[in-house]
Amino acid sequence: MMKLERFRILDGQKLRYGYTTGSCAAAAAKAAAFMLLSGKETNEVRLVTPAGIPLTLEVLDVTRTVSSVSCAIRKDAGDDPDATDGALVYAEVCFREEAGVFIEGGQGVGRVTKPGLDQMVGNAAINSVPRKMITEALTEVWEAFREKDASGKEGKKGLEVMIRIPGGEELAKKTFNPKLGIVGGISVLGTTGIVTPMSEEALLATIRTEIQMRRAEGLPILPMAPGNYGRAFFQEKYGFSLDLAVETSNFIADALGMAVSQGFSKILFIGHIGKLIKVAGGIRNTHSKYGDHRMEILLQITEEVLPGKLSQKDREKMQEAVSMDEAIRLLKEKGLDENVLREVTKRVKRHLEEFAGGDVQVETVIFSNIYGVLGSTEQVEAYMEELKAYEEA
Repeated sequence: MMKLERFRILDGQKLRYGYTTGSCAAAAAKAAAFMLLSGKETNEVRLVTPAGIPLTLEVLDVTRTVSSVSCAIRKDAGDDPDATDGALVYAEVCFREEAGVFIEGGQGVGRVTKPGLDQMVGNAAINSVPRKMITEALTEVWEAFREKDASGKEGKKGLEVMIRIPGGEELAKKTFNPKLGIVGGISVLGTTGIVTPMSEEALLATIRTEIQMRRAEGLPILPMAPGNYGRAFFQEKYGFSLDLAVETSNFIADALGMAVSQGFSKILFIGHIGKLIKVAGGIRNTHSKYGDHRMEILLQITEEVLPGKLSQKDREKMQEAVSMDEAIRLLKEKGLDENVLREVTKRVKRHLEEFAGGDVQVETVIFSNIYGVLGSTEQVEAYMEELKAYEEA
């Protein structure tokens, strides 16, 4: 496999860039088209990505038939933890009687089943930029041979390409595709053609796409959650599925801003106390690299709501607690939990609405796997009922 020898420094580490499935598909298509039109073999292909970075990639597993050529490019994600790293992306190119380039997805390429994504429902999940890259690559080869009477080209006006990714259906289980309603395989993605290692931008782009999809589906209220935590609990307690919830990961403020920009004015935010206690302290991104401060925030709220109720020994115990569940247990022992958690819930709601900006109402549920619901705002159950009615409609 040929590697892209470009690097970035992140947290003091030298990390190598990679290239996207879109670049692989375009490069494979270009190589297959060249071999089809020229009748020659090639073991490498050059492609300039939308980022302006040129790639020279090894061409693998060439197969010829009477009317087509197929070959593969191996995906290299660099030092990014990408589920598709090492996958073979195949392109099979043949002539067509109609002018232009026709692109389709085959084995291992997902198919869109829900609105709001880059491609229409029913299309192969080959996004717009990769489609443009493939089209430009094939057009470049076609134009280069336009004046030649290449074998099999006479009377033909265009090219057709089938993209396939063996094993893509299994790989898709490690991606967001099942939740996005993309079935049967992975997506062919990439806006720059280059994979930035450890890219937060990629996760934010996924969150934005999921919010856009929920908007296209017509949800009256956007449910959001940092992760899958509590899925079974909410199904059992409320009969409410978290399947519709957009996962924000640690990017809580960013995700709320995206939701408002998409036109949502009602949001139901469901989260574990371990994440949302940070929000109660005004922390916009809950990743530990931006600071933990969970116990400090809980202690500060306790002292403000119930001044003097904690002894020095109590405060030390809470500061040493290894989890929020343990800290809540200590508050329960003192009979302080209800007042403190009521204030925590108010502050979480206030900060979530501040993060979102604009004219938006955020209702929230804070829970613990051990203690269940610790706090909820006034309209939570009404929001859940409205969402359940939407699901049943």
